[in-house]
Amino acid sequence: MSWPIGEEEIRELMALPAADRAVNFFQLVADWEEVWGLQDENGWVVGRETDALPLWPHAAFAEACARGPWEGAVPGMISLDDLLVDLLPLLAADTLRAAVFPTPDDPGLLLTPTELGDRLERELQIGG
Repeated sequence: MSWPIGEEEIRELMALPAADRAVNFFQLVADWEEVWGLQDENGWVVGRETDALPLWPHAAFAEACARGPWEGAVPGMISLDDLLVDLLPLLAADTLRAAVFPTPDDPGLLLTPTELGDRLERELQIGG
């Protein structure tokens, strides 16, 4: 269950540069142990231009990006364990990357599944 979030916090975090949004992403995901993607009738959406699965720390950010090619997609929660154990190996097998905390105007920080997993593991060690 994500933390309660207001419109002001959403605007402030989405206005940050990609690297700063990524720092917030890793901290929030480590704290709440969940990430959010977008799903449509075909499953998880992947950025066509980036070949990356977009991931956010809260459903509100995913929802804010459900426009354009992702119009009609809805936020879906992924537990941290499912991300680390199941999803990252699938992304690696499909040679897809992860787009960390994209916005409608910025693709976010593009990481390989290994890079994403390593950064999450480091953040979990720092926070734990």
